[in-house]
Amino acid sequence: MINPLISIIVPIYNVEAYIARCMNSIKDQTYENIEILAINDGSTDKSLSILEDIGKVDNRIQIINKENGGQASARNLGISIAKGEYFMFVDSDDFIDKNAVQECVAVLNNKMCDLIIFDYFKLKNDQKEYVQAGKYLHNSKSAPWNKLYSRELWQNFRFPEGYWYEDLGIVPAVVANADRIEKLDKALYYYETSRDTSQTNIINPLKLNDKIHMVKNIYKELEKQGKLNENINEVEYLFIDHLLNGLLFKITNVEDKNVRITIANSIKDTMERYFPDWDSNKYHKKSFKKIVKRIVINKYLQGEFLLGDVLLKYPQRLKAKIR
Repeated sequence: MINPLISIIVPIYNVEAYIARCMNSIKDQTYENIEILAINDGSTDKSLSILEDIGKVDNRIQIINKENGGQASARNLGISIAKGEYFMFVDSDDFIDKNAVQECVAVLNNKMCDLIIFDYFKLKNDQKEYVQAGKYLHNSKSAPWNKLYSRELWQNFRFPEGYWYEDLGIVPAVVANADRIEKLDKALYYYETSRDTSQTNIINPLKLNDKIHMVKNIYKELEKQGKLNENINEVEYLFIDHLLNGLLFKITNVEDKNVRITIANSIKDTMERYFPDWDSNKYHKKSFKKIVKRIVINKYLQGEFLLGDVLLKYPQRLKAKIR
C-alpha cells in the first residue's frame, strides 16, 4: 500500500463564492499522490473561470465539463473515470482539513480496509459544531463525503439521478457492503450549511417525497445484494430516522395543508408496508426517549398537525427567539 493514488471527486455547480476555498483545501493536502476530478456540471456563474485559474498551478487537477444534470450525475461521472485505488468526495461549497487524505492513508497502511469513516464539522455562519459519525449504515451519516472508499466498493453502485436526497438513496447501501470498516475519530471535513441556495436550506414540497423513494431504494439495493436480512434492524431505523424523525417534522414548514397531509399519509403507508412494528426497533427505543416527540409523531401521522405544532413546533420557535 504505502503511497496509493487517491482520487478526489468534486461536483461543481454555481459556487463562485466557495470554489476557491474548496479547491485550495484539496490541492494543499499534505499527502500529494492525489488526482482531483473537478466535474463542472454546467455552471453559469464564474465557477469555471475560477477553477481554470486554480488548475493552471496544479496539474493534478482535471477539469471535466458536462451539461447540467445534477450532483448525482456529476459524482457518477467522477466514479467512472477515477483512477485511484481509493477515492473520496468533496462538495464544492465545503472544504477538508489539510491532513485529511494523509490521515486516511495512515489508517490504510496500518489496517487493510475498504472503507474509512471520519467525523466532521458543521458550519453555520460563525458557528462550528463537531459531528460524530458511527460505523454502521444507520449512523455513519448518509453523506458521501465523510468517508474514503476503495474503488471496488462502488463497482455495483451509482447515485440515483433525477432525485433530491440522492446520498441517502445509496451511501448506506455502500456502507453495508463494506467488509472491513475503520472509524477515524477525527473531524477531517468542513460541511458548510450557511448558503441559502443549498439543498440543506431549501424546502421544495415537490421534492420532499424523494426522501421516501430514497429509503425505499436502500431497501431494494440491499435486497438485491443479499444484505437485507443481516442489516434489517439498521434499515428499519434508517426509515424511522429519515421519515419519522426527519421528513415528518420537515413538512411542518410547508404552508399547503393538503401537501402536508399527502406526504404524512405516504410516510404512514410506507412505514406500515415495510416496518409495521417500527415502534419496537431497538435503536429507536434506545435513542427516542422524549415522550412529547413520540406523541407529536403519532399526531402528525394522523393528520392532526395543529396539536402537534402546539406541543413541539411553537415551543421550539419561542425558545429560538429567547436565544
